[in-house]
Amino acid sequence: MQTLQQIENYTALSERASEYLLAVIRRKPDAVICLATGATPLLTYHYLVEKIHQQQVDVSQLTFVKLDEWVDLPLTMPGTCETFLQQHIVQPLGLREDQLISFHSEEINETECERVTNLIARKGGLDLCVLGLGKNGHLGLNEPGESLQPACHISQLDARTQQHEMLKTADRPVTRGITLGLKDILNAREVLLLITGEGKQDATERFLTAKVSTAIPTSFLWLHNHFTCVIDEMCRR
Repeated sequence: MQTLQQIENYTALSERASEYLLAVIRRKPDAVICLATGATPLLTYHYLVEKIHQQQVDVSQLTFVKLDEWVDLPLTMPGTCETFLQQHIVQPLGLREDQLISFHSEEINETECERVTNLIARKGGLDLCVLGLGKNGHLGLNEPGESLQPACHISQLDARTQQHEMLKTADRPVTRGITLGLKDILNAREVLLLITGEGKQDATERFLTAKVSTAIPTSFLWLHNHFTCVIDEMCRR
């Protein structure tokens, strides 16, 4: 089942997405959920945490997975994906350390890819992957190119990605990332894609053609059988 929902604004999109996430958690209390970071899902996570506290939902069996990370930045720096998830998911929900499967950005090599892949496999795979659309169409840190990698890997960042808002506070250039691969993402039982934010009109329209191309990695989500896309109408104007 593939569902495309157009929502009037970012606030409404975030509310809808948080309800989706909460439904998955209620349906499967031990769900393994992969999370993107950045401005797109920020309000979604705020609403989710709020609902979990208000409704006293048990999160003790959940496992969250970090989708990607910048390479060569200490994990404690403000702009890392680790810091984002710690501030907006782990700490507000009072999660244990073992409830977050995370890349260690100071130890990036193929062994780190294998470690994270094996941890996900031991948990039975991803139940849900929450994603955003990059301005250049990237998915996680799977960047546009002539070919894409199926497995977790170290990627060379596109010039536009190197200017990402999360890297504004970085004290050094960041040219590489580590990310789950296309196969990892497509193997998730459900995928939720959120499209919102300025400067994404072109990538959004190309994605909506439903033509699968390595030039826009997010387009590969059209191959998924249980895929929901929620679009903020404002980002198409």
